[in-house]
Amino acid sequence: MEDFQEPGNTKPIFKAFKYALTNKNAEQFGFFAFNDTYSDYKFIPCENLNSFNPHFFSSDNHDFYRHYLDQKVISLFHTHLIDSPAPSELDKEISNSIGIPSFIFSVNSKNSFLFYPKSYKSRRLEKRIFIPYFQDCITFVKDFYNLNLKIDLSDKIGNWSRRLNHSNDTMIECIDKLFLPVDFHNIQHGDLIVFKPFSFPLFHIAVCLDGIYYWHHPAELYPSRELLSQLEENKVYKIYRYKDL
Repeated sequence: MEDFQEPGNTKPIFKAFKYALTNKNAEQFGFFAFNDTYSDYKFIPCENLNSFNPHFFSSDNHDFYRHYLDQKVISLFHTHLIDSPAPSELDKEISNSIGIPSFIFSVNSKNSFLFYPKSYKSRRLEKRIFIPYFQDCITFVKDFYNLNLKIDLSDKIGNWSRRLNHSNDTMIECIDKLFLPVDFHNIQHGDLIVFKPFSFPLFHIAVCLDGIYYWHHPAELYPSRELLSQLEENKVYKIYRYKDL
C-alpha cells in the first residue's frame, strides 16, 4: 500500500486496511465515524458474528447504533475475499436501507470501492472537514451537483474511491463519459474544473460559480470559494460541462 497517495488524514483508513488484512479467510467489518466535535474522524472495527459463511458478515455492535443514531457514521467498511471490491446486491441493499455509503476493500487485489446509495443525503458543503475519499474534492463536486443542480451523479458513477494505480487517467476516463470539454473563456455556472497536480500527484477538481468563482475542497482545509482569474488558466488541465446542462 506504499502507493497510497491520498492527501489529508489517512490514519483511520490505514487502520481499516491493517484491520482488513488481519484475517484473509473471513470478511472483516467496521465503520468510519466523526468524533464528538465533528472535527476529525476515526475507524471503529467490529466483530463479525457470522461463523457459517466467510463471504458474509453480521454484527450487533452497540457502538455502531449509537454513532448511527447520533448521525456520526460516515461510511460502512467491510472486506471482500475475492479480487473485486465491487459491492454485491446484498451490500447495496444494506447500504440503501440505512442511507450510509459502503467502503469495500479487497484483501487480494488491495483495490477499493466506495458505493453511495440513492438514499444517501448529501451533507452541507460549508465548513465540512476534509476526509480522504468521503469528504474530498471529488465527493464535494458530487454533493454540489446533487444539492445545487439536482443531478445525482451517484446514479452514473458506481465507484467514488480514487484508484490505487493510474488514478488521474481513470478519473478523466470517467469524466469523459458524462461531461463535454469547454473552453476556459466560455465557462459557466456548474462547469467542472480539473486542475493540474500541485502539492500532490493527483488532479484536483472544483466547480464553477456564476462563471466568476470556483468552489472546491482543498486538502486539510474547509471548502473555499476563490476568484477564477486569468491567472488560474495556467493551473487548469481541462474544463468540462455536464452533458445535460
